[in-house]
Amino acid sequence: MARGGGRGGNRKPFRGRGRGRGGGGGGGGRDTRTEPWSTIERKNDLFESYYRMGGFLEESEFEEMWKALQADLPNSFRFTGTKSDALAVREIFKQRYVPAIASTKFEGKPVSPPEPVQAFPDELVWHMKTHKKVIRRHAPFADFQRFLVAEAASGNISRQEVVSMIPPHFLDVKPGMVVLDMCAAPGSKSAQLAEMIHGDEEERVQRVANGKSVDLEDEGDYSDDGRSTGLLIANDSDYKRAGMLVHQVKRLNFPNLIVTQHDASIFPSIELSSDGQKKQYLKFDRILADVPCSGDGTARKNPNVWQKWTPKDGTGLHNLQLRILFRGLQMLKKGGRMVYSTCSMNPVENEAVVAAAIEACGGNSKIRLVDCSNNLPNLKRKPGLSVWKVLDTSSVTAGGEKTAHMFTNWEAYQKAKAKYEAEEPERQFSTKITAGCFPPVPQSPEERIPLEHCIRVYPHLQDTGGFFIAVLEKLDDIKIAQVQNPENAAKAHRSQTQAETTTESSVPTPAENVVEADATKAEDDISDVAAPLKRKLEESGDTTPPKKAKTDEGAAVEPTENGSAQSSDSKAAVNGSTPKETRLKPENQSQNKEYFEYLPSDDPTIAFIMDFFGIDSRFPRDRFMVKNKEGLSLNKIYYTSDLAKVIISQNKDRGMKFIHCGVVMFVSHRMKDLDRNQAPWRLQNEGIRILEPWARKRIVKLENKKTLHQLIIEMFPKLPKEGDTGLGEVGDQLQKMDVGCCFVRVEKDEEKGIPFRMVLSLWRHPGSANLMVDKDDRRAMLLRLFNEKDTEIINHVADKAKAEQKARDAEEAGDVDDANDVKPDGEGDVSDGEQATEAMVAEEEEGDMKVDIEEVEDVKMGDA
Repeated sequence: MARGGGRGGNRKPFRGRGRGRGGGGGGGGRDTRTEPWSTIERKNDLFESYYRMGGFLEESEFEEMWKALQADLPNSFRFTGTKSDALAVREIFKQRYVPAIASTKFEGKPVSPPEPVQAFPDELVWHMKTHKKVIRRHAPFADFQRFLVAEAASGNISRQEVVSMIPPHFLDVKPGMVVLDMCAAPGSKSAQLAEMIHGDEEERVQRVANGKSVDLEDEGDYSDDGRSTGLLIANDSDYKRAGMLVHQVKRLNFPNLIVTQHDASIFPSIELSSDGQKKQYLKFDRILADVPCSGDGTARKNPNVWQKWTPKDGTGLHNLQLRILFRGLQMLKKGGRMVYSTCSMNPVENEAVVAAAIEACGGNSKIRLVDCSNNLPNLKRKPGLSVWKVLDTSSVTAGGEKTAHMFTNWEAYQKAKAKYEAEEPERQFSTKITAGCFPPVPQSPEERIPLEHCIRVYPHLQDTGGFFIAVLEKLDDIKIAQVQNPENAAKAHRSQTQAETTTESSVPTPAENVVEADATKAEDDISDVAAPLKRKLEESGDTTPPKKAKTDEGAAVEPTENGSAQSSDSKAAVNGSTPKETRLKPENQSQNKEYFEYLPSDDPTIAFIMDFFGIDSRFPRDRFMVKNKEGLSLNKIYYTSDLAKVIISQNKDRGMKFIHCGVVMFVSHRMKDLDRNQAPWRLQNEGIRILEPWARKRIVKLENKKTLHQLIIEMFPKLPKEGDTGLGEVGDQLQKMDVGCCFVRVEKDEEKGIPFRMVLSLWRHPGSANLMVDKDDRRAMLLRLFNEKDTEIINHVADKAKAEQKARDAEEAGDVDDANDVKPDGEGDVSDGEQATEAMVAEEEEGDMKVDIEEVEDVKMGDA
């Protein structure tokens, strides 16, 4: 867990180019409002009418649900990282902040404190329903907010919507599994999956490194000397959102992770190293497809839903969602599990997609819809729908009056369109609706898909947003059946209808089907229901179907179940054309955003570092990576897992778009005084906990909490060569060490007020010492461990530099008294060479952006 580095991020209500969580017209698009959210009317007649009359809930429960959907969404957050650390931070929160808020009163009544969400185990998920006007008036809330911000920045808390936390729990991920998050940005679910793959790895590695026995296959695969052998690949199609994803997952300090940027519907097959025979391709144990959707379940936080919702938001995304689900099922191992989820309540995006995919893959014998009623038993839920209606709007002219139509089945939709095409050929319906948007009609009981096993979470059940989850298990090899593109189907249908009208004019026109409760329902019986759905809509870009998602890559090469390569262009299969033998277009690595070059196991730099820190020979030497074309250890050295190395090495020149991999373990320490360059590499907080169990040299044990407090509030305290250091037990140990970086171990001791084990990086200078933790993280540690909010961080080097500059300025101005105020100190002084060391240039890499930081006060020693 990232105690000293990284910055968090919240999930945004969009994905890609203006689409809600990846797609959709107006429903879930980017928030572009100019008026305050509180002043926007939470009303949309078409939106309400569809969910009122679409057969989702009984009328009384619908009213309860709709009222909840119009209310503000509670703030929610999750304690993250290893379970032991998460529970420790949770206890600080429960003991310090919950009682303070609970003792507060507003208008004579007690204020409700944050509460654990009962749907999740171990009280690791919390929400707060207190109104903003109460929060703004009371100091306990300000303290609580300060805690949230600090711990989110340190990586110990994720501020995430409750329903967004659900899908990873249904994947049943175990350490050692290979997992794909197909539509991952901005990364909150990826963080959950990473934690699951990680498991209790740290505790196991500690035992293995210390020679203690441990079951390496208990509750997962820890056969890599206690390390999890699993891997998470987190993907997003949009470059900017992939950048957000990297920003979120970097704080996890997780080497078993790769971030890619590909269209999920044609995600490329990942080649593995082979034995010279048939090529082998990666298959996943678990896949999460939290797909682009209209996002109408986010109406409590997204005003665009109320302002711009139309049925085309959902129908326009059905085909894309189906292609993503197809591709995921292709890449899934036999016996593997896939979760399909959306933050939409529309069955066209949910049950219809799931049913169409199962049918196209060969039915229940190939893909099983898993009953997860025993998973998260405290989660309040509704079963999936087996019957639903599809809403569409039509108009005669652009900008003219729009008529709403609700259909119960594909035949009713076709009849209505045929009638209008005969009477009003200029009337335009959606071209996105297909037979797959409607409830499936099984030919036999064995073919019936148990859609009730899907999970619907409505806002009123536990005060959340709306969400949909389906869990699918792959039982056997599949071949995707061809599904015709809806636009092509619409064109073909129009041509056929026109021909039939010309040649068979005696055929009676079907009855109007504006709103259908039954395929044979008479027009007279439904006219009253149709009336409230008719309305005038202002012409805007949001009333048009969402644009077709563009891709810039060729079809993926999908291995067959025995490992040989064959074309699997799911896009072509869905469009109804014959898939062509197409491979990823190879590209030179010079065209990629990042270079990923692994150092040889006998690299002299790695050998020097391993010897300097006394790293056990069992720690792998062949997983260190640099990010430059030449493969030179110039600035930063990264560490990755073994499987990550195989995938990067095998696929970096095949056209795979790798955005991120590895954690920074060492950074070059540049010193102007070359005579002191015997320790040129600094330990980094990102990788220090991975390396520390195997270290046998340069270890400092910190046992006194007072010493820890001093090292946090003082940057570069003096370290004399002899006598009392003023740094307690740490100073005594440092006096015996040469210049260079070292590990500071702080063991858990609840009696001393140290709630969890910590490992910190410290640089031992000739005349001073310094924890390599930046000011923001120092303040977070002071708040977490000492409940100190405004303690000043003292930077001795910066203060001395300012004083010396003041003396020089005074001397130039002729003020002798002020100039004499600054006098050289004794032996413990920081030399000019060391001061230059502290003012070194720190390079912060964010993608290809490098920022030079030269001011002493702003150097972030822990992250540079």
